Parts: sequence; C-alpha cells; structure tokens
Amino acid sequence: MTENRKKRGLGLKGLKPYYIIIGIIIILLCIILIILKNAGSAEYQVSEFEYTAEPTDKVVPKQEEIPDGKTDSVIENTAGIPEKPDVVYSPELVFIIDDVGNSIAQLKAFLEIPFPVTFAVMPDRRYTRECAEMIKAAGKEYILHQPMEAVGGADPGKSAIYTGMTDKEIKAVLAHNFKQLPDANGMNNHMGSAATTDTAVMNSVMEYLSENNLFFLDSFTVSNSLGKESAASHEVQYMKRNSMFLDNEKDHESIQKAINEGKKTAGKNGHAVMIGHVMSGELAELMLELYPNFIEDGFSLKEISELYLEMNSAITDEN
Repeated sequence: MTENRKKRGLGLKGLKPYYIIIGIIIILLCIILIILKNAGSAEYQVSEFEYTAEPTDKVVPKQEEIPDGKTDSVIENTAGIPEKPDVVYSPELVFIIDDVGNSIAQLKAFLEIPFPVTFAVMPDRRYTRECAEMIKAAGKEYILHQPMEAVGGADPGKSAIYTGMTDKEIKAVLAHNFKQLPDANGMNNHMGSAATTDTAVMNSVMEYLSENNLFFLDSFTVSNSLGKESAASHEVQYMKRNSMFLDNEKDHESIQKAINEGKKTAGKNGHAVMIGHVMSGELAELMLELYPNFIEDGFSLKEISELYLEMNSAITDEN
C-alpha cells in the first residue's frame, strides 16, 4: 500500500511541468486578448472621431483632373451640391401713350396708373410744358412725339417735319421741339408715313439724334419705314412698335383684345411695345384694371428707356 501511494505521488509530481506550461499559455492568451481589445477600442475611437467630424458638402477635384482648364463641367453632382437654377426672364410690356399736350384732364387719368408708362408729348401744344412737368413730378418718363408728314396730305400739326425741308431746317425743328422737353431721351413719330420713307429726311433726323445721344422709337405707321436702316447707319438706338395700336377701336372689348395681342407678342419675342392715345379714357381704365393680371401672368412692365438700356447692355455683353 505504501508502494502504491508512492507511485501516485510520483505521477502527480511528473505532471507538474505540464500545468506550468498550460498556465503560461493561458497567461499569454490573456495578454493577447487584452492587446487585441485595446487595439480594437483605439480603432473604434479613431473611426468615431472621423464620423463625428463636421461633414463637407463640397468636392474639390484636383486641377489636373479637369480638362482644358474647365472647373465646373466635369464635376459630378454626387455630394448634394445644388445645381444652379436656370435664369428665367419675364416677358416685358412697354406702354406708350401718344398725343400728350392738348389736355391736362386726359393726362391725369394715365398718371394714376401705378406701373411704368412712357408718354409721347407733342411740341408747341397748349399744355406741352405743363404736361411734361406733371409727368416728371409723377415719376414717369416722356419722349418727344415729333409730327411728321403723312401720305395723303393729313395735317400733322405744328412744328412738323416735311419731305421738302432741307437738312438745316429739319435739325432746327428738332432742336426747337426738344428744347421744350428737356428730359426727353428720344422721340417717336406722329403720323410720318411719308417722312419716314424719305431717305434724305431720315438721314437728317438720325444725324441730329446721333449727335445728341437720343433714341428713335418708330411708331411704324407704314411698313416700308426707313427708320431701322437709317438708325443703324448713324448708330442711333432703334426700336419699333411691334404690336397693334391699342385703341384703333375705342370700346372696352377691342382694347382688351389689342392688349392680349401685345401679351402674346411679348411672350414670343421677349417684349412688346404697344402704343395708345391719351384721349382714350377707356384705355386708362382698362390698364389700371389689368395691372394685377400683368403681374400674376409673369410680365414685367418697363419704360421705353429701360428697354433700350437692356438691349444696349445685351449688345455690349455679346461684344
């Protein structure tokens, strides 16, 4: 029995080195696990920092990735960058009111209109200067409504230009008439179906306008007017009436139809220059009534000088 105990004792003693090895392995495994855990924690902390950093919504490509020096065309919109909206241009309406200068009462009705209106004032009329002052005081603009010879012998009125005049006479008439209207930036023709088709007359008119930096609005009373060609040859700013006269018929329905045609023209061509007459009380009432509709329908209302400035700016940008 004593011998058996010795054998068991010897066995246990023989196994002791294995326990030591196993213990060492366990300790090493624990150390490895601790190291791995700490490494994972550090990696998580770095990742968390990157995630919580302030986000950016811009992608700036390397310059060499952009061909031909273009900095926008090759950037894909993948980072939530809003695209630039298309520029929307409103069609423009310009109302010209002719034959001002004969009546104060007629003018007052149009001065109450809250949107821009351009008045064409006739020279040497009873109320020419007074009407010009009233228009200016109302914050609106006026131009010279120059009487010119008509086909058929109709009388255009005082201080008119005729086809038989010399260059000197024509320029003297214009100087006299513009002197009465010191804030006028240009002119349109009153009648003029004969004068605007005469080369010599139009050359004299355009020379004067060019020398005084004034524009020409062609009332376009005749389809073969030389206004455009003559203005171009003398570098005068030119525009023409491109819609029907508003009050050929004086009733409400006809005027409404004419204005609607002007709106269609503006929608198609970008602008409409419409001409009416100061003696048309129905026109003044309708323009006042339709003002909210013009705005709701997306139209811009401009004075004629504003339109000239825009066209000049567009030409300058193209060049």
